[in-house]
Amino acid sequence: MSDTDIADQFSSFNALHDSVFLIDSGGLVVAANTSALETLGLTALKLIGSPFSNYFPDSDMLFPGGEGDVVEINGRRGDGSGLLLEGRSSVVYRDANRCCLLVLRDRRSRVSLEEKLVWAAFNDPATRLPNLVGFCSRVGQRVHAGEFSLDGTSMVIAISLGRLGFFAGTLGEATRARIVREAGDRLGRLEAVSEVALLDDSTLGVVVSTEGGAEDLAGLVEKLRACVEVSYSPSENAARIVPHFGISRINDPDLDPEDIVRKARFALNAAMQKAIGSTEIYEDETHREAVRNLVVEHDLRRAVSERRAEFWLAYQPKVDCQTGEISGLEALIRWNHPKRGIVGPNEFLPIAGRAGISSDLTFIVLEQLVAQIKEWRASGLRTVPVAFNIGAEDVRENRLVPFLTNLLHDAGVEPGALECELTETSIVADIRSAKQLFDQLVAMGVPTAVDDFGTGYSSLVHIVDLPVNVVKIDRSFVQTMEASKGSNAIVQAIVAMTKAMGVVCVAEGVETSKQLADIQSYGCDLAQGYLFDKPLTPEDVETRLRDTHSYRNQIDQDMAILV
Repeated sequence: MSDTDIADQFSSFNALHDSVFLIDSGGLVVAANTSALETLGLTALKLIGSPFSNYFPDSDMLFPGGEGDVVEINGRRGDGSGLLLEGRSSVVYRDANRCCLLVLRDRRSRVSLEEKLVWAAFNDPATRLPNLVGFCSRVGQRVHAGEFSLDGTSMVIAISLGRLGFFAGTLGEATRARIVREAGDRLGRLEAVSEVALLDDSTLGVVVSTEGGAEDLAGLVEKLRACVEVSYSPSENAARIVPHFGISRINDPDLDPEDIVRKARFALNAAMQKAIGSTEIYEDETHREAVRNLVVEHDLRRAVSERRAEFWLAYQPKVDCQTGEISGLEALIRWNHPKRGIVGPNEFLPIAGRAGISSDLTFIVLEQLVAQIKEWRASGLRTVPVAFNIGAEDVRENRLVPFLTNLLHDAGVEPGALECELTETSIVADIRSAKQLFDQLVAMGVPTAVDDFGTGYSSLVHIVDLPVNVVKIDRSFVQTMEASKGSNAIVQAIVAMTKAMGVVCVAEGVETSKQLADIQSYGCDLAQGYLFDKPLTPEDVETRLRDTHSYRNQIDQDMAILV
């Protein structure tokens, strides 16, 4: 812009929101854009030609302005109110005369923006509650300031707001925010509560103090529950928020606030795995167990994807209660961990269910089972139907039937060589999907069984409506028959029911001669349990199958008890 009359082109600066001033070497305002006039509250007639120092007394600092210097300058508007502007000064020339071009903006607006950004980093804008970062920051400040007694009477409690996602998805985000905000307001009015925050979309966090006793803590939790356990009725349909509580005690001055909150949320997750509205207090052992489970899950996933040979099958015989003949087998998966050795199914199967890889284990079982049946038959061995277990995940995913169909076809094994077992609890959880799966299995020729019958509290109509070939009485009833008249009556009733339905009845968990004698007297078809054998290796199964009546001696002894 040198050697050019910049004042003649000044109208091009009117599009800027910044205030632009052109000042000559004598300190007079040569030109100003529209924003500059609005900032000072003056007209062009009033401002142009007047000393810049009339409005910015400290303007002497601008001369002779260096190219690109950053300036901060106090001033006053035409009405006398104060200004604080910041920006840059540049040297330009007008008719070969040196001038100063100032581009300024209101510093207070920048400071205000910075303050808003800082606030947003520590707070939730929808509910106006502190967020996780703000909550941890505040707890950390108070820990380091020694505001907590560290005897366990001060604690952080994470509160899950139950079905809050239902409100957001059904009634909108504004409703969710209002419910959270109102719950936070009620919590903040409790005397024992000193901090309230929103840890995530549906979890509140509070800092509380009690007198220390278990009764005091229980009473405090009930007060917290009353603040958030509310019903909201948008019309005639009321929906209720039922909270869970996770508690972490503040008892270590060296513990990071993030760890205190993490422990509260860990306890909350544990509470949410229990009954609705449960409360859980963080314990180190519980956390160590969770860490161990994560390690098991990691190793389990790796074994499923990369080292399937770590899994193998054991087989437990199903014995005819009258002849002692092996009428069937049940395939049971085992895991030979490379470092820990044999990992029990009670340890890794629940973890597989929570990790969503139960179906992968089902497919591993089927691959090994079908291959084993093919091998036994190739050796000329008499085989019996072998049952395999599936879970709720297999029912939901609809992958089992196509996989099994292709597997049997490729191996040349008929469907009747297998039997599919599904627990009563899984059936009741999704009766419609279970029926659809059983219909498909029966259509392809695979017999079906209800496992652990009696534990799912289902009505008889559930079982009658399914194409079931076998009903297995849960071991808990069989093993308590001698001590419980109720269990004895349940076993008799189930056997009678299966007889009326024309399906095979199997008693699980038979361990004593008296139990066998009782189920024989009731007319039970098959028995399965340690009285005959623990789960066998494939080699031991081959030995048992070569003897037509492997367990005749046990049956004869127990028949003598009945005489």
